[in-house]
Amino acid sequence: MASEAARTGDPAEGVQGRRRGWTVGRAAASAVPVAFVPIWSSGYIAGTIGARAGPTLALVAWRFVLAAAVLGAIAAATRAPWPRGRAVYAHLLVSGVLLQTVQLGGVFLGLGRGVPAGLSSLILSACPLVVAAAAVPLFAERLTARQWAGLAVGLLGVLVAVSGRLSGGGDLTGYAFTGLALAGLAAGTLYQKRFGRSVDLRTGTTVQLVGAAVTCLPLAAAYGGLDVPMTAAALGSLAWLATVNSIAALLLLFVLLRRSSGGAATSLLYLVPPVTALLAVPILGQDITAGVAAGMVVSAAGVLLATVGEFRPES
Repeated sequence: MASEAARTGDPAEGVQGRRRGWTVGRAAASAVPVAFVPIWSSGYIAGTIGARAGPTLALVAWRFVLAAAVLGAIAAATRAPWPRGRAVYAHLLVSGVLLQTVQLGGVFLGLGRGVPAGLSSLILSACPLVVAAAAVPLFAERLTARQWAGLAVGLLGVLVAVSGRLSGGGDLTGYAFTGLALAGLAAGTLYQKRFGRSVDLRTGTTVQLVGAAVTCLPLAAAYGGLDVPMTAAALGSLAWLATVNSIAALLLLFVLLRRSSGGAATSLLYLVPPVTALLAVPILGQDITAGVAAGMVVSAAGVLLATVGEFRPES
């Protein structure tokens, strides 16, 4: 149907309509990173609750199974188009295994070998720098000096936030698992940005979750078994991790990767450790330190430097 401006011939009406549409688009684009950080952070809270209730890798594996079933049903109900071609499916399975099985499996196996949670979080917070550096030769992305400074400042903020919680512990195997988790997160992010831009997010993410479930189930069976306690804490944690983190958080990350550079999108992960610490105060009863508060301020400044003007409405 023609617009009112077209019917009346008033160009001012058309300009105002375009401006309103652009304003709405800008607001929506700004809302995505704002929502991403607390949603991603909530996974650490739910994961902690679930880990106290039963085997952690079993929780990880079954969250993939449940998330794949839920998102697959949504995709079918909304008649989302499925990918075409074996190569597309292969790319989706690879990115799903890297982002889900390798990253989360590595994190939990490292924690199981004694790697402190604060140090594990700090290691994974190097992801934005890894992604930004790799994106230069891979995607010809060019970050400005301001953005590189923002990435460095953001990492410094994470270090400040978790420095009071770092302690010795863990063995070489545990740190190898944690390093593998970092590699999975960075490689999966880059792979998704390269090969996952043209597929529908509903069906594409479903395929990724299926790949993660198939690879994580035998891993969980070998490390602690597949049993999940039938308790409110375990089942509630599983439901939250599957629907909010494995679906909503992942979809938001993919939207960010489509709208900005890899370094800018992943720089938001710098805010995850301090925001997680903030959420842990009312939910887990943990105290927040002056270092965490200072780290949040520094990380926020770094993220602002790295991302200002980056998140655009999709064209």
